[in-house]
Amino acid sequence: MHEAGVLTSLKHFPGHGSSRTDSHLGFVDVTDTAELKIELAPYRALIKEGLADSVMTAHVFNRGLDPWNPATLSRFTIKRYLRGKLGYRGLVVSDDLLMGAIRQRYGVEEASVLALQASVDMLLISQNQGRVERGAAERVIDGIRHAISDGRLSPKALAASIERVRALRGRIPQ
Repeated sequence: MHEAGVLTSLKHFPGHGSSRTDSHLGFVDVTDTAELKIELAPYRALIKEGLADSVMTAHVFNRGLDPWNPATLSRFTIKRYLRGKLGYRGLVVSDDLLMGAIRQRYGVEEASVLALQASVDMLLISQNQGRVERGAAERVIDGIRHAISDGRLSPKALAASIERVRALRGRIPQ
């Protein structure tokens, strides 16, 4: 991909291969089906080789990684495991925050704040789930502003996310 001038994204961290249901439609628990040693192997190898330009999260819940939140919203999964244990330093992008797995339990505003707290850098709100949520992006922006003002989001952490976005954008072939 790099030889052809194409940037990459590893999807869907920490793995969606063992899921039996569709996160577009609702909550997906892979606690009993995921084999983390197997599902994390491609991420581990590609990150180690420097071939991951970005990583997209999955909206899967795995009690073995985080007993409370699905991966996209999980500090344990994204910050501690992906960035910490696997040493990934690049851009992390959420899957669509309007998918059923997130929308039904959290709402887009709360999910956005949780994802940013987990060190997700870029939030996707794609409006392609068959149900348009008018004003979703504006509500997310308002939610982020409130989270900054009440101390739930760190301006320093957000600045680091913005820098990772800029760094990736700077690598886009002209």
